[in-house]
Amino acid sequence: MCAKVARPAWRGGLSHREPPERDWRGVGFLARIIRFLFWFVILSWAVWLVRRLFRAGAAPSAQPPAPRGGVKLYRDPVCGTHVSPEISFSLEDAGQVLHFCSAECRERYRTSERRAASG
Repeated sequence: MCAKVARPAWRGGLSHREPPERDWRGVGFLARIIRFLFWFVILSWAVWLVRRLFRAGAAPSAQPPAPRGGVKLYRDPVCGTHVSPEISFSLEDAGQVLHFCSAECRERYRTSERRAASG
């Protein structure tokens, strides 16, 4: 008969039971994704910083861009829309030039003026 020799615990003996191992397979993949995102953010920041430094070192332009002058807008008396004189439908009424957003608004104004004058 052969006597069973107890193996030490560090060699997987009977005196020490180890808990079942957890499934960590998905964690390695997640760690790679997080590491990739971290380095992507760091690299993007570095590129932004280098661009900013080179832009700051460039000579300023001889003249700053001229401020754009505002275009005067006129209010449509029928619907209240603001229109520029270049694209408006104009009508001269009692020595005053009126600007409309559309031909329809201009015709509505004409008909309302006719009604007011006739009645």
